[in-house]
Amino acid sequence: MKLLCCLWTLFAVTLGAAPSKPNVLLIVIDDQNAFSGRTDLAPQPVTPQLDRFAKGGMTFANAQCAAPVCNPSRTAFLSGLRPSTTGIYDNSQDNLPKDHLLKSKISLPACFRDQGYHLAGAGKVFSSAIAAAAGKRIWTESIELGRKEKKHAPAPEGEGMNAIGKHAWGPLYKSKDEMEDWKLAGWAAEFLTKKHEAPFFLACGVVKPHTPWYVPQEYFDLFPPASITVPDLAADENAGLPASVREKKHKTEDMLIQRRKELISAYLASSRYADDCVGRILKGLAEGPSRDNTVVVICGDNGYEFGEKHNWSKGSLREGSAHVPLIMAGPGIAANQTCTHPVSLLDIYPTLVELTGLPVQPGLEGVSLMPLLKNPAAPWERPALTTAGFKNHALRSDRWRYIRYADGAEELYDHDKDPLERNNIASQPDSAKVKAELQAWLPKHDEPRNPDSSGGKED
Repeated sequence: MKLLCCLWTLFAVTLGAAPSKPNVLLIVIDDQNAFSGRTDLAPQPVTPQLDRFAKGGMTFANAQCAAPVCNPSRTAFLSGLRPSTTGIYDNSQDNLPKDHLLKSKISLPACFRDQGYHLAGAGKVFSSAIAAAAGKRIWTESIELGRKEKKHAPAPEGEGMNAIGKHAWGPLYKSKDEMEDWKLAGWAAEFLTKKHEAPFFLACGVVKPHTPWYVPQEYFDLFPPASITVPDLAADENAGLPASVREKKHKTEDMLIQRRKELISAYLASSRYADDCVGRILKGLAEGPSRDNTVVVICGDNGYEFGEKHNWSKGSLREGSAHVPLIMAGPGIAANQTCTHPVSLLDIYPTLVELTGLPVQPGLEGVSLMPLLKNPAAPWERPALTTAGFKNHALRSDRWRYIRYADGAEELYDHDKDPLERNNIASQPDSAKVKAELQAWLPKHDEPRNPDSSGGKED
């Protein structure tokens, strides 16, 4: 482990002659909350591999997704375009019209392919809409994987099985060697230990901690529910919310609240398993010939909530769903740095283009993070935008989260005083100036939603 940490630190140092084009390793973790570096949730760290990796690069501690569910989030940061530009707002949109904007745009991996990069990728990288636009066979090198853990109970019926609504969890009675994410990590690690003639773009999509939370018993043993430390839910989670955005109490909510720590424990167990998969990939890089000439980006696509404002999933415009991990390391990125300015996953595309010296891509709606990679405390006035459905937007600045819905309803939270977002101050007179400043960053155009094709599936 000490060797691995030292190798990440060496990322920031040029060692001898290196190829002119750096390689790229992109790792996307599904439904991963921004738990990197946190030590307050449980006696065991949730993401020790990410924490170790972060010491060799830049942690963006206030990173926000462009949309708080899988398909629009991935569509956004892999195309470089906002949901309000593409009209891709949810998970049931994957049958694009022939003249759809995405069909004429170059995705992030395709941008590197067109510049002579060898494309390798597997797991859940693309999601419905962007996959349809980019072509499912974009990878030159890949591995076939299923999602068997999602389709089968962890054990014979009734044994070790827990389920409340769409939440299912329990110890998986097989080793991690048999699991799909672990196979992905092994394939990627082997790829990274080989010498490659051309620069490569390797993308790995780790499915956990997406539900169901089925992982081997060893991970559940790390997070017994009694050891979990999280704030209790408010007495009234709808307090202060506009009537039109108040969530009705779900029929299973009493049971979810009663077993909330069990759910969080299972989520943490799945997160730790996913973290081990990431560590396996990074170990392959550290032991391979490309370790000193590879830019690494690790992110989540959206967060997850456990009862806040009656949300027991993702999809909201609040911190729990929108805040995601984002860490970058590699040539030209100083080690052990943290940036607290708000940034968007949309910024990954232009940043990688600049970091690797590729031609600037026109029309991208994110911005390069190079100024912050050089100086994390550099002036940064741009808030991060998150969109959840047509004309529903949140803006996250250093201090504030402002939400405006299609019907004009508003929320405003002061994160300096209210990090749990329990006190909506949008209607207070002295909030008018803050709201006006943030409203200037709202999209000037909202593309209508494109038609369904898959019946509202969850992704």
